[in-house]
Amino acid sequence: MFDPTAFDNLKVIFEGAVYDLDLTGDIQILDRKDLFDFAHYERCYQIRYSLPYHKSLSIEFHLKADMGHFLAERKMMTEKNTAGADIVIVYKGDEKLHLSRQFLEEAWGNDKYWEWKEVNSSMKPTSYEGILTFNRVITEEMVDDVLQMISFTVETLRELERKDF
Repeated sequence: MFDPTAFDNLKVIFEGAVYDLDLTGDIQILDRKDLFDFAHYERCYQIRYSLPYHKSLSIEFHLKADMGHFLAERKMMTEKNTAGADIVIVYKGDEKLHLSRQFLEEAWGNDKYWEWKEVNSSMKPTSYEGILTFNRVITEEMVDDVLQMISFTVETLRELERKDF
């Protein structure tokens, strides 16, 4: 039997919370990926969800850990404790998301980092992505923060659906 890493423990809690919301009908899970990049020794768990019957606006939640996170956990790094994982939240949607940029930035607070993308395709309508990153490593002690982030993404999706632009 192996000793689970902080990433594994966070993933189990994170995945359980999202699936609970799916079971209660609060959200609808659209996709899930559990990836391991052997070349860079990185893990990424992604789950994409939307409000039920509102697939035009969705959240893709990423839980990521790289070699630095794993080495820190195994106490092989002494400079900075980075044991845990990084979280990236990606809002995906249509023009409504593009128009909601200011609302989302204010809702999440000024201490977060946003990257906004416009995705042009010759096959599909233009879509938009708002990529939210945090300036900290998420550790096992921050489980409550992760659960609040998940709840807050659902709240913001509901608010975006109610807004009329």
